[in-house]
Amino acid sequence: MAVKGIDVSKYQGNIDWRAVKADGIQFAMIRAGYVTNGKMVVDECFHTNIAGAVSAGVDVGVYIYSYATNEEQAKLEADLLLKEIEPYKGKITYPIAWDI
Repeated sequence: MAVKGIDVSKYQGNIDWRAVKADGIQFAMIRAGYVTNGKMVVDECFHTNIAGAVSAGVDVGVYIYSYATNEEQAKLEADLLLKEIEPYKGKITYPIAWDI
């Protein structure tokens, strides 16, 4: 059985999540952002995208675009990402992933 999903970030602009669901999309991997200079830079559409997808009944996972080059940086990214997605605990039903 095939499952249809999409990968979204600010580059897709404003998304009509009800239309996405009606088109048969079952899940979305949503970019949370990236880390630079030790700080999380949240994708400008992250919160809108995750709220819209969940509201429309589209399952969600999240990812961070990683610039980590060592274990210490990777741990920092993980900590910052987990802090950012805390309000969505229980709503993220797909993986939390790293785009390397």
